[in-house]
Amino acid sequence: MEIRFDEILNRLDTGVLIVDKNYYIIYANKKVKEIFNLDLSSPITCYSLFYQYSDPCVSCVKEYLTPEKPEVKLSFSLGKKLYLIEYSYFSEDKIMILIRDVDEESYYKNSYFRLLETLPFLIIFIKKGKIKYLNSFSEKNLGYTKQELFDKTFTELIISPEERFNIEKTFNEVLAEEKEEEILINLVNREGKSKTYLGKCFAINDIDKEKILIIAGIDVTEFLDLRQRLDSIHKTQSFGSFLRSMVHDFNNILQQVGEYLKDIKENINNPQKISKYLNLTEKTLSSWIDLNKLLLDYTKEFREIEKKRTEIIGFMKNNLELFQLIAGSHIFIQLDFNYLSSAWVPGDESFWRYIFLNFISNAKDAIEGEGTISLIFRTKIEDGGKYLLIFIKDTGCGIPEEYIDKIFQPYFTTKEKSSGLGLFLVRSHINNIGGKIEVESEVDKGTVFKLYVPLVEVKKVEKERKRPEETYIVLVEDEEEIRKNLKEILEREGYKVYAFSSGKEVKENLEKIEKADLLISDLHLPDIKGGELYQILKQKFLNIDVIFLTGDIFGLAELPSNRVILKPFSINDLFLKIKELLQ
Repeated sequence: MEIRFDEILNRLDTGVLIVDKNYYIIYANKKVKEIFNLDLSSPITCYSLFYQYSDPCVSCVKEYLTPEKPEVKLSFSLGKKLYLIEYSYFSEDKIMILIRDVDEESYYKNSYFRLLETLPFLIIFIKKGKIKYLNSFSEKNLGYTKQELFDKTFTELIISPEERFNIEKTFNEVLAEEKEEEILINLVNREGKSKTYLGKCFAINDIDKEKILIIAGIDVTEFLDLRQRLDSIHKTQSFGSFLRSMVHDFNNILQQVGEYLKDIKENINNPQKISKYLNLTEKTLSSWIDLNKLLLDYTKEFREIEKKRTEIIGFMKNNLELFQLIAGSHIFIQLDFNYLSSAWVPGDESFWRYIFLNFISNAKDAIEGEGTISLIFRTKIEDGGKYLLIFIKDTGCGIPEEYIDKIFQPYFTTKEKSSGLGLFLVRSHINNIGGKIEVESEVDKGTVFKLYVPLVEVKKVEKERKRPEETYIVLVEDEEEIRKNLKEILEREGYKVYAFSSGKEVKENLEKIEKADLLISDLHLPDIKGGELYQILKQKFLNIDVIFLTGDIFGLAELPSNRVILKPFSINDLFLKIKELLQ
């Protein structure tokens, strides 16, 4: 039986062209003739057929119609139809060209994935917690191939157990609420090194209507390292100036304590006077502890602070004694709340102590002799928002008009011993929480700073209250005397206490710890960091909380203020901190 190949080719749903070495068409099957309405009665070239060129394109001849590239695919549009053209090297003097109909949607989907492969940032698709796709950039940065990570659990790439919990929570919210969320995640690569990615995650529907979570992020590890170095330089410089300004206040406190001790010695046979001076000494030393805390507060990272909330009226009442101590006995601090009994504002207590410390210190320097600093609180609605107005008014020497526009500039100062950063940092912090600062001043009459601070609504969500006898505490302290005393005091209050001297001892006895609600640990143990020990316990006790004890001011810049107690501290401070965390 004779086989006629042209009959077979004419039955194909694919167009077939054969061109000679000069690109003239020497054969076209039925499909090609239908697509192009082709008439081969006169010679015609492939380039004039496809692109209406009078001469062959140089790049086409060089790149596609050569033996070095025997199979090349190109797309070609004709009217509303899309075709895929495949050039196949047939022989030295012939090239075969196949022309196929393309489903436009499928074609652009494939193009979309080709685009993802070229993007210079992380792209990962996750379905039901499993990795379904990652682009070439992700492969290179993480050190794994697509095949190695396909169907693996995404959270295994996250180094911190605590961060895994937070990321899973974010993912669940994105899937449930179908919203877009900004994320900052640390992923560990094959070598065990962690890299930080900043980006977004969002959900789309898969072909089976199931949700696919898409993560897109850029590698910001080097930027964050650079920022930390710059922050460190800035903190070192400005902290030195801040510290020098505090030395005088420390000396005042120590001098006062010395006077009280001298009075006690002179009245050794008078119990009433001894009791009085002991109370005054204790109160003054408490202020010294608070000043230590102010130093700690100064080192805080702002990104942690801005998420917190403070009831500012109660805060001012509780800190008035400290502010008065800093202002000195010759200056009277006056509080005016009008009808306000409660007002919640952004920022934690450390943040607001730092803000008021700056204003009170400046006012103190501006007042010669006796004077008054008035702290006035009012509410105001402006531009649709509700604000707390804080007026900080002093009876000092005032600010010359030519300096008014300069006082918020960094390093501007008229004082001999000043960094010139105080008001610059204060305004920056107030702006960051959505507020603003205005100032009015008149020479020889005084200055008024006006702070606009957004009011926030706070819904208190209390944890299930646990009585002390229902609370289990893991206490880790390397100094035996401190450990022994703390254990005794906590047990006297009814707490169940496991006491250890080191991280090694905790690990060796981990199986014996049946329950753990709270870890109280020295921040720097001889054999392990307190944070690492907390992560070890958290793997067994998921809901355990932590309080770190330390005398290291500089080492606490990254710690939340509600999870640290600066030594020396009072037992009442410790009990309040425990209640704050557990309730």
